[in-house]
Amino acid sequence: MDLFLIALIIAAVLIAFNYFRKKGGGSVKPKKSRNLRQEAHRQLKLPPDEADKVIERHIDRLKERYPDRSEEWYLGKIIHDLKRDR
Repeated sequence: MDLFLIALIIAAVLIAFNYFRKKGGGSVKPKKSRNLRQEAHRQLKLPPDEADKVIERHIDRLKERYPDRSEEWYLGKIIHDLKRDR
């Protein structure tokens, strides 16, 4: 019985650890998103205000085509498409 309880506790700790690791600390994703957005700005070679508008339009179109993706995914797709078209 004691062995079963220990195994159950270890499993619960591993599940909790995995959940919080996947969820992230909150500070990593905004930095990645910001870096991707800056890269999109560099690829567009437009003034910042215009680049923001273009990026948001692209994200809106991608959300219609590929729903339920992360912002990082959309920004990465925009960068990939910009590099491919040049």
